[in-house]
Amino acid sequence: MKKTLLFNRSSFEKQLDMNDYIQAVSYAHQLHAEGNIIETNLIHADAPNGEYHIKSGGIIGEKSYYGLKANGGFFNNQNRYNLPNILGIIYLSDAENAYPLAIFESSLISKMRTAAATAVAARYLQPKDPIHLGIIGYGNQAEAQIEALLCVCDVKSIKISGRNQQKLIEFAKKIKDELFIPVNTSSLENTCKNSNIIITCTPSTKPFVNHEWIQPGTFIGAIGADSPGKNELDPKIIQNSKIIGDIKNQIIKVGESQHAIKSNLILPKDIYGELGELITGKIKGRTNDKEIFVYDSTGTAIQDIACAAFIYKKLKNEPNIAGIDFFG
Repeated sequence: MKKTLLFNRSSFEKQLDMNDYIQAVSYAHQLHAEGNIIETNLIHADAPNGEYHIKSGGIIGEKSYYGLKANGGFFNNQNRYNLPNILGIIYLSDAENAYPLAIFESSLISKMRTAAATAVAARYLQPKDPIHLGIIGYGNQAEAQIEALLCVCDVKSIKISGRNQQKLIEFAKKIKDELFIPVNTSSLENTCKNSNIIITCTPSTKPFVNHEWIQPGTFIGAIGADSPGKNELDPKIIQNSKIIGDIKNQIIKVGESQHAIKSNLILPKDIYGELGELITGKIKGRTNDKEIFVYDSTGTAIQDIACAAFIYKKLKNEPNIAGIDFFG
């Protein structure tokens, strides 16, 4: 009997690069647009010191997989316990017979696939002008977003903003030391007014990006809002932009779009489309230099499962991967 493989972070962290995750995420959303998925579901639960997400779903391709991710977001973990703020696992099964193929540490996959999805959206929606990137946030996701966007965009400069000045300065220095392009810290307003790609990746529950700061032609990756109540963008930005979601039925409930809908600024039918529709050509990407696009990112199990399957296929025969015989 074959074993269920156990992938800790170190077993795959250096075996894949961002382009691998971009490939896997793009494949997942292509399958979604073609109807070749097993239904996705999202469960959210608040806890005393954080929140839990359980996301499930599957992909149907040459080989079919089903699975789920159970993640906890506890944003004081680093300070209180010296633990990552996001912890969890991904379970991957063979969708032909439900055999449990593997269990993965989830936070690395979550980080990389989230950034990869933004890059996939930016590939179709980025401005034609030289790219000046604005990053709002200074955590692990901010770093991953920069890495992913550099895979698909010719970035000329980076501005970084955030509330904690010390963390902001330290993060900007780290990024500056790694890159050969100008990297500077700036105010929120200045970053937004002088960037034509803006990425928001914070756990905020109050909007901090004013609609008056957004210039024509901007692409915004709204990453932080992935549960009820989270909010980074002035809802008027959503009202005045073309909205691309990862999955429409999620973004209207837990993404940035939830707030514009609750404020009666848009209706669910006003959402322009989904990421998979861009990939398959069912909807057009950018058609003029003035359009403002928002990629409303909530994260989805098909991204997690596609990335986990990619890792499993690539590394399943490596001798250092441990396994358990659940049926022994």
